[in-house]
Amino acid sequence: MKKLVFIPIKILLFCSTLIFVSSCSESEYSKLVKTEMAKKTINDSLFLGMKFGITKQNFYDQCWKLNNKKIISHSSSNNFVKYKLPNQKNDTTINDINMLFYGIFNDEKIMTGMDLKFYYEAWSLWNENLHAEKLTPIIKDSLLKWYPGNDFITVPLNKNETEVFVKIDGNRRIIIESLVDNKEVNARIDDLRFIQDK
Repeated sequence: MKKLVFIPIKILLFCSTLIFVSSCSESEYSKLVKTEMAKKTINDSLFLGMKFGITKQNFYDQCWKLNNKKIISHSSSNNFVKYKLPNQKNDTTINDINMLFYGIFNDEKIMTGMDLKFYYEAWSLWNENLHAEKLTPIIKDSLLKWYPGNDFITVPLNKNETEVFVKIDGNRRIIIESLVDNKEVNARIDDLRFIQDK
């Protein structure tokens, strides 16, 4: 009797996203990938001392140091690292935003990307001003400031009009995923050198 293998829905959704995005023949997305990768520009810095290409152990060591300095903590589910985004001067936002992150590692335990989740600290089901739909444009603007260069483009995923925002600068690709709930905005930063090698 064959053993059933259960794959988490997040992995299935992300794989289907990658398959669709990769298969867009000469779409705006594929042209952008070709143009940016042809530049041979390497953008490997992420945030908080994290970089593409570090080992899993380096990632853990850096998290340990940041935790000891009380810059980060663990998320409530213990499977992400929690970082409270600092408020900028003259920021009129009264609601704090949390960023959860965790490295994506290949079989050699090298970091090839980073999973991100953003949500308002004061999120509640009944306060629609703090829902993910309202947070998405803020996260989009923040990512553009953190990682200047090209703007986000909209990439359709299927006939149901599901879309993701994608930004590519050299080898670095940032995806803001379609909303799956009203609390979190999910994003991902990938190093296309690792993805294209496969």
